[in-house]
Amino acid sequence: MTKYQKSLMLLNKIESKYGSIVNCPEDDPDYVAIRKLYPSNKHADLANIYKNKIYKLAHEGYSIREIVDQIPGDNNRIINFIKNNGIRLKTVFKYRIASPTGDTYYITNLRQFVSSHFMYAPSKGSRIEFLKSRKYKVYQGKYHWCFIRNGCYYLPPYLDKPVIRTGIDSYIYEEDY
Repeated sequence: MTKYQKSLMLLNKIESKYGSIVNCPEDDPDYVAIRKLYPSNKHADLANIYKNKIYKLAHEGYSIREIVDQIPGDNNRIINFIKNNGIRLKTVFKYRIASPTGDTYYITNLRQFVSSHFMYAPSKGSRIEFLKSRKYKVYQGKYHWCFIRNGCYYLPPYLDKPVIRTGIDSYIYEEDY
């Protein structure tokens, strides 16, 4: 017997006893059995689950667009929730650079990295070629804060020098700078 058939049978029993499910007391064994098959999802519980998920994704370093894509519902309400609750977002890094010394850097802007790391910006040619000629390996992608290992360096656009990651809570926000 399927879940639907069981619940339909229990519903028929309740309606024959009370005339309608509206008149059924919540402690009736048949009603309790239906609730076990189909637990109620209260709106407040769902809202709290989504709020917690928004906080978690923001803490892990996901962008607003990525958070909106992962949470069902009205996009504007999610964006307003983030803004109204002062949820601070982290930078999504575009490049991972492996240095010849074994250090790893996560950055958003190659020009900023080259000028801060080498103290000058090359005037001609590609910055990727400049780094490769010095035996740096450059990988392009989306790198979120939660996937950056401790001991690696990161350089958001508002800092002058790379900073080492020492834990999940060691991110330096623009407001803290």
